[in-house]
Amino acid sequence: MYKMIALFKQPSDPVRFDDYYFHVHIPLTKKIPGLKDINITKFKKGSPYYLMCEMVYESKEAFKVASQTPESKESGKDVMNFAGNLVTFLFGEDVDDGK
Repeated sequence: MYKMIALFKQPSDPVRFDDYYFHVHIPLTKKIPGLKDINITKFKKGSPYYLMCEMVYESKEAFKVASQTPESKESGKDVMNFAGNLVTFLFGEDVDDGK
């Protein structure tokens, strides 16, 4: 599996962030063709990070195709508008653990 990971720093207003993120942004993101799963993790207080979202695709090629869709572009534009100063993106693939 190929993952695009959005790692968010602590927002100044967590309640407002959550409201927008879960009610506006995530519904936009779920429309991206080829997106297999979304896993969201909230970090404990005291962490420099607030939230992590893993967007899972079948492969890197599937991600590349999905990233060219209007739905993906809309989701990307949206996240930059409401959290561009908070988000860092990481990309990676699952690896075999050798068993």
